[in-house]
Amino acid sequence: MTTSDIIVQLNHFYPLKFSSVELLREGGSSTYCAWCDNKKYFLKVIPFAFGDSAKQSIDILLYLEKNRFPSPSVIKTNSGQAYVEGQDKENILVLFDHLEGEEPEADDNLELTGELIGKLHYLMGACKVSLPEHNKEYFIDRYIHLLKQMDYQEDKLNKFREYGDYLWSRVENLPRGFCHGDLHPGNLLKTSKGNYYILDFDTASYAFPLYDCVLFCNRTNYFDYEEEGLLRSKKAFQSFLKGYSRYSILSAEEINSFNDLLAIYHYQLQATIIEIYGKNCVDEDFLDRQLDWLMRWRKQCEREEKSAIN
Repeated sequence: MTTSDIIVQLNHFYPLKFSSVELLREGGSSTYCAWCDNKKYFLKVIPFAFGDSAKQSIDILLYLEKNRFPSPSVIKTNSGQAYVEGQDKENILVLFDHLEGEEPEADDNLELTGELIGKLHYLMGACKVSLPEHNKEYFIDRYIHLLKQMDYQEDKLNKFREYGDYLWSRVENLPRGFCHGDLHPGNLLKTSKGNYYILDFDTASYAFPLYDCVLFCNRTNYFDYEEEGLLRSKKAFQSFLKGYSRYSILSAEEINSFNDLLAIYHYQLQATIIEIYGKNCVDEDFLDRQLDWLMRWRKQCEREEKSAIN
């Protein structure tokens, strides 16, 4: 879809007169800045294959807006719809008010951002939007299946599989509920007035609320293992919980599962990256380094557990 096609569709479906659009980012979806009378709007063009998750995300945003939660505001069409199915039937267009701000620093006011995420989980507990349930297949097994399809060496594959099964046995009974699924600082926006907004609900699911907390407090180096990463992450988590607990409470079992879910993040993210960008986006050396990262993480976490017992 060209920018000219986008302008034509925006002007046809919305009660606004758009003059130009500018591509911001391409990925699973494409994002644009759309201009109307010197005012900026934010536009997402989503492939029709991701239509169900896009519509789910819109329903969540509408619910949050109704409850005055700081999240992007959806612009309605001439007919009062929250999105447009493109005339080519290949894309869905969603238009938002443009939020001026920037991505906050990772450790920027963790207590306040923890409070915001705690409030999100609290509000979403009453939301009636149907969410996909993410279980072991999503978090662990997708990655194992992909590695097998890529003919990854069997003995190394078995190490991924064994650790994945072990991790899942430790978290499978944790409390379930709303999970944003991709809640890192890049999906927060901080305005010049110091207000925070949560963005991008496309991967929301019924899973572990704790997973959002772990991802947001993750201070490890994803590519190169650093033992200090565990301490940095736990320190961030402690500050985060001071705010989070004002709206939502994590059990002792959940808090003690922080390390396990951070390891599971590697399985989940690697699977998602390969699914989006194809099997050639990573090579055997990269996979070996990921395996090494996880094995070193496991040893450090086991040492920490033994030390806590003693």
